[in-house]
Amino acid sequence: MQFLSWLIGRNITELLQQGREIDQAIARQDDSILARSTSELERYFKQPAESLPRQNGFPVAIVLMLLLIAFAFDLLTFLHALPPLSPQIHALSFFVTSIVVIGAILTASYLLARGHTAGVAGLAYVCAMLFISTVLLLSYSVVTGSHSGLWLLLALAALVGARWILNGQAFILFAIYCRTQRLASVARQRRMK
Repeated sequence: MQFLSWLIGRNITELLQQGREIDQAIARQDDSILARSTSELERYFKQPAESLPRQNGFPVAIVLMLLLIAFAFDLLTFLHALPPLSPQIHALSFFVTSIVVIGAILTASYLLARGHTAGVAGLAYVCAMLFISTVLLLSYSVVTGSHSGLWLLLALAALVGARWILNGQAFILFAIYCRTQRLASVARQRRMK
């Protein structure tokens, strides 16, 4: 966990830890969830969605864009480093991998917006995996003298930007707001039983 904290940042790691504790309390379905919420909070989130303040989803959108940019540069560099493939295999390798990663990123953002810790974890782990693959590809590029180092430096810059936003106040507040909304909903249902 210490390596992950260093790789993706302290704030996002703390957000993950707090989220796991809340997820465990929700999974237990006992009265401990009531200690984490108040009646006022539950009434506040019971209001129609139109009357609640709008949340700033731009940090999430920017993180998604930066992760996709880094992924595209990594994948294209990796495919270029492979021995020549037939055009069909090359296209299949690109599109299947892209669909899987885009699906993972979109699923993580959906879960994040619903207040699930798995959404935050998904984005953090994708960012961490891309950091590792970018550094490995950059090392390979330096050793082989490939000309793809510039693209990998751009991928690394995109990942540094994504890490900065993931640990930034706007992203953390968005995640906490969504998590609190979920917590209040579960606690309200528990109180009504």
